[in-house]
Amino acid sequence: MYRRLITFALMVVAVAATVLVIPLALSARDLVRAGALATLAEEARLVADGWESAGRAATASGSDDDLHDVPLIDLPGEPGQVVLVYPDGTVVGGPIPPRAQDVVDSAAAGRSASVDTGASGYAAAPAVFSDEKTAVVLTIAGPDRMGEGLEPRLLALAGLVAFLLVGAGLAAWQLARRTAAPIRELAATADVMAAGDLTARASPSAIPEVDDVAGALNRLAGRVAELLAEERAAAAELAHQLRTPLTVLAADVDAVSDDEVRQRLADDLLTLQRTTDEIITSARRTSREGLRARCDAAAVVAERAEFWAVLADYQGRRMQVRGIAQGPLPVRLTEYDLATAVDILLQNVFVHTPEGVALELTIDGAPGGSVRISVEDAGPGFGTSNPIGGTAEGRTGSTSLGLAIAERLAIASGGSMERGSGSLGGARVELVLGPG
Repeated sequence: MYRRLITFALMVVAVAATVLVIPLALSARDLVRAGALATLAEEARLVADGWESAGRAATASGSDDDLHDVPLIDLPGEPGQVVLVYPDGTVVGGPIPPRAQDVVDSAAAGRSASVDTGASGYAAAPAVFSDEKTAVVLTIAGPDRMGEGLEPRLLALAGLVAFLLVGAGLAAWQLARRTAAPIRELAATADVMAAGDLTARASPSAIPEVDDVAGALNRLAGRVAELLAEERAAAAELAHQLRTPLTVLAADVDAVSDDEVRQRLADDLLTLQRTTDEIITSARRTSREGLRARCDAAAVVAERAEFWAVLADYQGRRMQVRGIAQGPLPVRLTEYDLATAVDILLQNVFVHTPEGVALELTIDGAPGGSVRISVEDAGPGFGTSNPIGGTAEGRTGSTSLGLAIAERLAIASGGSMERGSGSLGGARVELVLGPG
């Protein structure tokens, strides 16, 4: 915007200056040449007056010569600048330029005349000695003399144009700054909203169009906040409505007298409870992945590893954690979302493998690049028989919903999720997360 406004202002001023300066420059040229021509005519008149005075003095003294009372005078000025034409046609000081012939003829008839030919200037004045004796004084100015004094005027006009352009540039910059400031504030407010703070609001400005956009953005943020509040309320109500009958059902299962039936119903109820928890966990997420989501994966993994290490120790599992000392590894997920994904991977091991099975949590990557978080165990792996029942595309009680949530989070970050066999002999799940 700065560049466009300044360029536009400079173009407008340049066009206006061109329209203004060209006539001014032409007028300045005409004034300078007119002044030079007037000076030339004055010089011719002065020489003619001096010649006439010399003639009157000669007549008073009674002298006589071949020119009949027209005295001979020294040629004034430089050769080529003044030409004297005697009444008998004698020319002194150089030939008469062809383009000066008209003014010479006019002066010979008794009328002073001058002409600007565009290159040189000519002025002629009559020197009258009697009714029959009229001489002519012709003064000549070359291109340099006719243009003398024009250069300073043109430089002054150029300075004026430069001043106008600088002034226009400064005015355009100030206008652009005042115009862009509300837009930048609006963009900053939108960034804050995108980061998750839906209480941020755009402030009014002095530009009605920007205020319209700010009002629309504020209304959008308010509506999004309302929808999120309704969603969370609905998730809370869903959790209550689902868990209440599950609690009652658990009590009914405990009352079953047949041990085999009670165990089978307990396993089915456990599967239902886990599925319900996973659905509610997904529905109650307080943040959503997006372009502005960002967190330090190394810090989140370290915190979740410390949390799960207590349970691993209790169950006699050897839990190794690798790579968390690499330093900050920014990824495009919120801390809540990444913690949820890591918990799902670890919970998948604790729930679906026997106690005592070893596991390994690894994080690897570089700042500015993708980050890989993998969890592998020494259990039966995917698609094989499980010692505690079931199969592991299925592991016991697995609905794969948790891994689906983790995969969705990985994709939302710009990455993916991979499943397969690990170096410990069991299952391996790896999240590839996009850079923050």
